[in-house]
Amino acid sequence: MPRAVLDELAAGRGGAEAVARLRAAQHSKTLLLVRALLVLLRETAHPDRTAVEAAYRVLAEVPPQDRVAALAHPPVAAWAFGTVSLLDAGDASAVYPGLLAAVAATAAVHAGADADLDVPLAPGAAGRLELPGLGTVTLPVTAVRARIRTAGGHARVFAAGEQVDIDAGRSTDRRWLPLSRLDIAHGGLPLSLLLDTRTWRYVPGLDGNRRFGDGSTDAWRSHLDGAWRILVEHHRPVAEEISAVLRALVPIPAPRRSIRSGTFHHAFGSVAMSLPPDARSTAAALAHEIQHAKLAALTDLFAVLEPGSPEPGSTELFYAPWRTDPRPLDGLLHGAYAHLGVAGFWRRQSRVTEPGPARHHAEVRFARWSRAAAHTVRVLAAQRRLTPIGRHLVDGMAGVLARWLAEPVPARATAEARRLLAAHRARWDGRRAPTG
Repeated sequence: MPRAVLDELAAGRGGAEAVARLRAAQHSKTLLLVRALLVLLRETAHPDRTAVEAAYRVLAEVPPQDRVAALAHPPVAAWAFGTVSLLDAGDASAVYPGLLAAVAATAAVHAGADADLDVPLAPGAAGRLELPGLGTVTLPVTAVRARIRTAGGHARVFAAGEQVDIDAGRSTDRRWLPLSRLDIAHGGLPLSLLLDTRTWRYVPGLDGNRRFGDGSTDAWRSHLDGAWRILVEHHRPVAEEISAVLRALVPIPAPRRSIRSGTFHHAFGSVAMSLPPDARSTAAALAHEIQHAKLAALTDLFAVLEPGSPEPGSTELFYAPWRTDPRPLDGLLHGAYAHLGVAGFWRRQSRVTEPGPARHHAEVRFARWSRAAAHTVRVLAAQRRLTPIGRHLVDGMAGVLARWLAEPVPARATAEARRLLAAHRARWDGRRAPTG
């Protein structure tokens, strides 16, 4: 990675060149995982080996853009990492390697290619066949395998004596349930997201039926329309990164107050989020999560922390001004990088908002999160386990935050931000005070 690109990422930015490099590296990672999957299946004589090898050949033959699109679907990337990790550890009980055959079918449909694939159904799938990135076919519960033939963008699925026809991801057959898609554009910049809560059930370690919420497109569209307008008009560089990276939205249940959001380290291009209360909080959450996505991809390329255990007598758990639980060192770094993005969002938002309660709200949040991130970056700078790349990242954040802290903020907003920070720390200390 060129030093200038790394400098931009260290400052919390990046832009088109950085995210393009990160995306290419993530695709390379997934290709390596798929290749490792084949090797592990041969070593263990797994029953899905033949189907997976045939799927691999189909993926190798489709045009690169269709192969990339199928393998880069975020839950597919997460599935590949989790499946290879468990197989490598000798645990084949909770994996579904046959999903690669369904991924190959999706790629063949997109490419309009001819293919004939044997697709094992997942154990316990009850006749449910996922075509990742396209949709779900409902088959008889007795079905354990399906045959998929594709040609000219058309797919025909055979299983347990039944047949379902799909044309370029569409079908009038009630047994076909396509994925919902949100396509939004403003100012010439598009945002295209699949609402996928289904493929995740095959990612080892995740329980999609418990963790995921309602995927109604109408409610999400209204929030994302307004959020995208805010991001494109007032935070264009951030919007450009989001447009280039995000591919999948994973709705999750809402907490009692505020909003929940998160990213999956090995599912580059996805964001999990509860339905936000308004467009501005949606925009802020996206600005937050794109930071996590960039840092996760960067740490796949470069180690930012030296391996090893904490120093004797230290648990290496730290206070984070945005959490109620102690954070490990890598979690602290991720939180600081994300809140650098949050502070930057509110800094820009305060400058484009008319005087009044909304501007005060933005000023308070800028003051709070810039101070919180600066405090955390100082803690990070003192850690011996930072690698040269990790230290470069911390130094880059520190330089940006030092400039921001020198900027004038109205006294009332600064005072409120300090009260919020002090109250958070007092609650954190109170929960950990020894009891007599």
